[in-house]
Amino acid sequence: AIASLPVLSRGERTKPIHFAFSYDEEVGCLGARELVDELQRLGIAPEIAIIGEPTQMQIIEGHKSACQYTTHFEGLASHGSLPDLGVNAVEYATRYISKLLEIKEKLKTLAPPNNTYAPPYSTLQIGKIEGGNAHNIVADKCSVGWEFRALQKSDAQFVHTQIDDYQNSELLVQMKRVHADSHIYKEIIAEVEGLGIAQASEAKEFMGELLGQNTTGVVSFGTEAGLFALLGTSTIVCGPGSIKQAHKANEYIEIDQLKLCLQMLEKLAKSNQNH
Repeated sequence: AIASLPVLSRGERTKPIHFAFSYDEEVGCLGARELVDELQRLGIAPEIAIIGEPTQMQIIEGHKSACQYTTHFEGLASHGSLPDLGVNAVEYATRYISKLLEIKEKLKTLAPPNNTYAPPYSTLQIGKIEGGNAHNIVADKCSVGWEFRALQKSDAQFVHTQIDDYQNSELLVQMKRVHADSHIYKEIIAEVEGLGIAQASEAKEFMGELLGQNTTGVVSFGTEAGLFALLGTSTIVCGPGSIKQAHKANEYIEIDQLKLCLQMLEKLAKSNQNH
């Protein structure tokens, strides 16, 4: 995008093009969230937003939300020979994980029919577990890092209701019977809005003309697009590269993909549309 600025500056457009560079997208879209808050404060809503992500230059009109949490368990330590005198945070965390896996399977049955997401349902997975000090000590602390990606808002509500009820009505009650100061706390790491599919989309139509495409798709990974859509901005996701090469060693973008992106930006500079 930056390399194309000289070309874009010579364009004959009736409306300006603005580039917005964000930060901490991978940990909750923190930069974009601040930008959107500022735009709302100023009463500014762009007509169209194109969010650059690796879509192989395909137009993406919808994606799942991405929510990440760390649940902390605080019990009571004791010697391993006297486990009933302690509250084993690791064991309660294990039961919490088992409930999450039960919810994970239930989500597969709640998916709306005929959707094109892959997989075609909301997903949940456990990413990290930390706890305990030694084999012969009842663990007083444990934490579980987990996430879910909701295809629809009702699925997110289902996850929270199910796991919070189980936490508060079963696990915490049992922990406090032994140690009144036992505690379970769900820390929000990131909650990224999904991008819903709009019935009519200026962004989709405009990008379709630039790219010569009349088809769109959806993805399961999260982006900043949902935040801009909250402004009332027509928003799509499109960019060079593939998500299959992301989040691993030796990430790369194929040269042909970069060429396609530059060609699109050149057409954007020459276009005289009211967008």
